[in-house]
Amino acid sequence: MVWDVLRFITLRKLAKVFSLFLVKDSFIYTFLKRVVFFRLAAKRDSFNKFESLVYTGTRFYFFRYRDIVIAIDSGPLNDTRGTGRVAKNLFAELDRGLTHHSSGIDLKQLFSVDESRVDIYLYPSIQWADEKKLKKAALIVLDVLPVSLEYLFPESRIREWQTKYKNFALQAKIVITISEWSASEIMERVGISKERLHIVPLGIEKNNAVNIKKAKKTIKILHEKYFIFIGSNDYHKNLDIAINALSDESLSECRLVVVGDNFTQAQKNNWKKILTDRIFFYGHLDDNETVQLLSRAEALLLPSFNEGFGLPPFEAAIQNVPSICSDRPAMNQVLREAALFAEPTNQDEWISAMNMVINRDKTVFKKLEKAKKLAENYEWKNFLKSLLAILQSSITSDDGVGPNNGR
Repeated sequence: MVWDVLRFITLRKLAKVFSLFLVKDSFIYTFLKRVVFFRLAAKRDSFNKFESLVYTGTRFYFFRYRDIVIAIDSGPLNDTRGTGRVAKNLFAELDRGLTHHSSGIDLKQLFSVDESRVDIYLYPSIQWADEKKLKKAALIVLDVLPVSLEYLFPESRIREWQTKYKNFALQAKIVITISEWSASEIMERVGISKERLHIVPLGIEKNNAVNIKKAKKTIKILHEKYFIFIGSNDYHKNLDIAINALSDESLSECRLVVVGDNFTQAQKNNWKKILTDRIFFYGHLDDNETVQLLSRAEALLLPSFNEGFGLPPFEAAIQNVPSICSDRPAMNQVLREAALFAEPTNQDEWISAMNMVINRDKTVFKKLEKAKKLAENYEWKNFLKSLLAILQSSITSDDGVGPNNGR
């Protein structure tokens, strides 16, 4: 146990060092990411807010759900992208299930489990999967964007998905995704059969109020009008279209706040040249800090070429903030009639949509009310319940036990 903790501390330090000096998606970066970052357990501070979940310092956390034993990978809690947010909310909901027995979830955390007793391994992200455990694995795949949008991603990322991750998905016991669009892309581009693929919509973080006491730091809020972008930088995020739109004279009084990491210094310098002193980078923030900024924004911008689901617009709606999104799946499916949409390559449409927000067009607020109502349908407790039911069903069907034989 002590050795495991020391080993993960060393690996984490190595991960920080190589991320600072290596070019993203280079061969060496990808190789080290596989052998270092994707082997890390969650850090202790990820568990500080939990009431009942016990931190062990190990990669897998074990649970008994009814009559099966589930091992859940904690590594993705280290990820600052959407993967990390899903893992964080999954563990938070597990903690609530352990704390509040009235939740109706028959759940218990286990310790010192012989892995031969594990019925199924749940990986909140396919990238973190261990190929030695695939026959007993359930993989959550948020999207397959590197193969859906090959023209945007580097060859190393595309090749990784076409070989390694495709093989992971094909060998895994079951695959779980988050939207109808992601499911169709996985079936078409990865070749997963419909019988092995399950759709479980994500939940939404319903932080209605800012808790300044819980925030790690007080965020300096801009007093001017500003739009906000929330998300780690990736090839499909398409932030350039929003920045170019904001350079239009009609929006000259508006600022842009960027919350997220992985933006290169070259990108920042280029965008600062376009918007001069009107763009502000806040890096990765915790939930309370993000809500402080989000709640005062004119609108949230989601200009991606595609997304597996699109959580930020719902979280914005809870803060009474409208959203402008690219007219692409899964955003235009999940957020139908609940956001303003613009073509991801049409600058004029983004300028028009932003002006509709600034000018308080009635259409904007009708869509905002629709988004608030839709947000009520997405609960993390429902995500966990559906997930656990799927895992149990996958085990009982192996035993020749199904709904027709009375178990």
